[in-house]
Amino acid sequence: MKGYSTLSDDILLERLSESDHKAFAAIFSKYYYSLVLYCNSWIAERSDCEDIVQSVFCDLWSQRQRIKVNSLKSYLLRCVRHDCLDAIKHKKIVEAHMAKALSVLDEAVLHNAADKYLLYNELEKVINATLERLDADSVAAFKMSRWEGRKYDEIAEIMHVSRRTIEVRVTKIVRELRAELVRLFPFLDK
Repeated sequence: MKGYSTLSDDILLERLSESDHKAFAAIFSKYYYSLVLYCNSWIAERSDCEDIVQSVFCDLWSQRQRIKVNSLKSYLLRCVRHDCLDAIKHKKIVEAHMAKALSVLDEAVLHNAADKYLLYNELEKVINATLERLDADSVAAFKMSRWEGRKYDEIAEIMHVSRRTIEVRVTKIVRELRAELVRLFPFLDK
């Protein structure tokens, strides 16, 4: 290949059209690096630039018998520029699709959040309505236990009753709430 590096582009193209691998290697060696740098003026990622230039050389090899150009260098630069512009267009299309997908996802998340909020409000109404029907001392013991996180002994001391009484009252409220929720939401009874 040593002798090939001194050959003119016209002779290299002629030999390339005859499927001369050494001529192809000489063209590749002569232009690859400068084409990657040229590509890098449009495309930021070096690896993407290398892919584009390699693709241009693959096309050069596959089209070798049909290529009729006056200037190999101009031809390669045009091919790289064209592929860069295609890559930029493709990137914009991908970004537009990603933006659309994210928009749909955001909408779904907001819809899901709204559904959860409505379900939470419905549950809160059911719980409050059920608690209003039950005796006030049991409800007070339940709220101190479950909502305020107090221990049964502490609640018993506050309400001036035994610990066992608090256990019974809280258990009673929990059973009532569970029964009401299962009645309204049968899927909970599993």
